[in-house]
Amino acid sequence: MQKRSLEKKEIEIRLDLYDGTVFPYKDNTFDKIVSSLVFHQLDKQTKNSCLNEIFRVLKPNGELIIGDWGEAKSKLMRIRFYIVQLLDGFKTTKDNVEGLIPNYMINAGFKNVEELSYINTKIGSYCYYKGNKHYLANAIRIMRHT
Repeated sequence: MQKRSLEKKEIEIRLDLYDGTVFPYKDNTFDKIVSSLVFHQLDKQTKNSCLNEIFRVLKPNGELIIGDWGEAKSKLMRIRFYIVQLLDGFKTTKDNVEGLIPNYMINAGFKNVEELSYINTKIGSYCYYKGNKHYLANAIRIMRHT
């Protein structure tokens, strides 16, 4: 939903553009972060970088929800997803279509990672993923870096 649509409906949500480097926020700032149709446009390194930054700025027990193209749920969805791959590139979309976004989330430190649901669209399977920044996972991660 665009910013104007949100304002028209009097919904106050902070929307920020992110360049894939370092978020301009302190550690443990947000309770929840939602991303939609971003990760299929990122290369592997940027996917990892983004998820590490999201993990950093989430509060302990914070939640990440990702909505993006995922593993095709049928042969027809796989064939249709080629349209997205032709437009956005095979290099960036390969991990999505192989269902690897949950693996990226786990590697960034998220716990209880799961695919919540999906919608088969005209051009592919749009999947919903969820993960939590578990309090102990954050403590272990800090210990590794010290």
